[in-house]
Amino acid sequence: MKRYFKLPIVAIGIAAFLISCGSQNPYLSKGKELIKSDKRRKEERAAQQFKLAIQHEQDNAEAHYLLGYYDSELFYEDGTPEKASASIEERGKHMFQAYQNDKRKYLEILVFETLRNREPDVQNAALDAIERIYQQADRKKLLNSLKKAIKSKDNRDRHDAQWVLASLGRDHPEEIVPILIELLDHKRRETRLNVIKALGAIGDESAIPVLVEVVNSGAAKWQRDREDPEIRGLAVEALGKIGGTAVEQLVEIVENKGSSMRVDAIQALEQLGDERAVKPLLEVLSEQGNREVVVNF
Repeated sequence: MKRYFKLPIVAIGIAAFLISCGSQNPYLSKGKELIKSDKRRKEERAAQQFKLAIQHEQDNAEAHYLLGYYDSELFYEDGTPEKASASIEERGKHMFQAYQNDKRKYLEILVFETLRNREPDVQNAALDAIERIYQQADRKKLLNSLKKAIKSKDNRDRHDAQWVLASLGRDHPEEIVPILIELLDHKRRETRLNVIKALGAIGDESAIPVLVEVVNSGAAKWQRDREDPEIRGLAVEALGKIGGTAVEQLVEIVENKGSSMRVDAIQALEQLGDERAVKPLLEVLSEQGNREVVVNF
């Protein structure tokens, strides 16, 4: 007489879990082991394993991310398809694909971890992926993450967010500049400092009025209304980078003999080399009793 036994549902579930654990992408596992090892050319060999992992499982987010992170044109000879596939753009595509397959996880990783890498190629690949997210995916969540980063207590987060926002702002100033201007009210001095740097790097004239306001805050009646001197100096520098109609504002600062930002404005005008600055700079040179100012114009 045959006897049949019914396995409990819990037991079946555990079995399925064990099978899934055992079926992890073998190429991905081998690549990760290589990275942890002390073997020669481990990154190059690991990159090959990550490529095989993607062939084995095309939607594997981790394999795409790690290939984007570790692959390098230095691994391949000039003119080969492999070298072309390891360009910054292609590595950025893999990081973007990782995000596409696991949005929440890899948005955080890209903004708060990958950008911290001090290898320029890794940073630029991450920037490429972030720009793709901005253009093709969830722009709102990306911008929220970048705002969170630039308001962070961590200097690396603030610096990296400033760099990314400046890069995005050069192509999309109509959206990024207002976000940065709003952040100028943030309580953290270092956040405001990075915002000013980003506005200068973007170079859009829509930021001129608020930058002038920052510079002129030094003359405010109450101490609480005066911006930090370093930030005001950076605002003058940002005006110099923007140029255009900002030249007129810089000339006004130079002509104001009581402005503590006068020397900064002179240096900004010197860098611009705009003919509108010639007359006020010559007048500065002819002044008596001032500390020495050298103008190379």
